[in-house]
Amino acid sequence: MKIKNILLAVIAALMMTVVSVSAKDNSSDEVVKIVYPLDFPDVKRVHFMLNTLNNVVKYYQKSFKEYELNLVLYGPGLQYGMKSFKGTGFVGKPYLKHGGPTGKGVQGRLRDLQQLAGDNLKIYICGNTMKKKHVKKEQLLSGTEVTTAGVIKIIDLQREGAAVIKIK
Repeated sequence: MKIKNILLAVIAALMMTVVSVSAKDNSSDEVVKIVYPLDFPDVKRVHFMLNTLNNVVKYYQKSFKEYELNLVLYGPGLQYGMKSFKGTGFVGKPYLKHGGPTGKGVQGRLRDLQQLAGDNLKIYICGNTMKKKHVKKEQLLSGTEVTTAGVIKIIDLQREGAAVIKIK
């Protein structure tokens, strides 16, 4: 009787160990989802955001963790996703193509980030802001995707489990 109780206790302990190990394994397989709203014109904040985005990509690539990185451009932040400004409510600024910590400007850094992150990075452009500022699809940088409303896209991504990182 004593041996039977010991055996049952050992089996129960082993079963709990297997359950806890498999639970830990599943959590490491989860895709990390992140969304950055870009709704401000301040170029210093944009460069800071790009620094953090680069750090995120490098961290997850180095640790071999799956990640989805989303950048949503709306309001005054939409200008950073444009290659042409003719006839729009935006004016091309020199910092878009020149300057910043790498000298490539914001757009050069965005292209570098797209190359580094590959399919793990999605850049969304707000359709509402495009309408308001008379921006056409062909005026956008390549590799961007138009979404109906930037704010709604952020809400949807957050509901899907994305952490929202707001740069202040």
